[in-house]
Amino acid sequence: MVIHQIKGEWETRDAKLVPYRDHIQKLIDQFERIDFYHNPREDNQLDDALATLSSMFQIDGNEMSVIRIASKDQPTYCCEIESESDGQPWYHDIMTYLKSKEYSPRATENEKRTL
Repeated sequence: MVIHQIKGEWETRDAKLVPYRDHIQKLIDQFERIDFYHNPREDNQLDDALATLSSMFQIDGNEMSVIRIASKDQPTYCCEIESESDGQPWYHDIMTYLKSKEYSPRATENEKRTL
């Protein structure tokens, strides 16, 4: 919707959006060339995350914060989960119980109820 409004294809009727449209129009004049593309909602996850991140930063003058994006070859949770003190991953006791229906010898009663 916003892309169509910026391109002048649609009218901006929502009074809350008019200041944003006007601001974008001023920014457009600062570029030699600018293209706008519509991304369907299902392809919009990265765009949504970037919009959320950008709303968290305050811009001081002409200085902007750099947002670095890195691609991982495995899911993020694999990078964040540390092994237990026995060297096994945190889910080891759960997997053992699911396979053998036996609790870990060191499991407390509370841990057994949780499993």
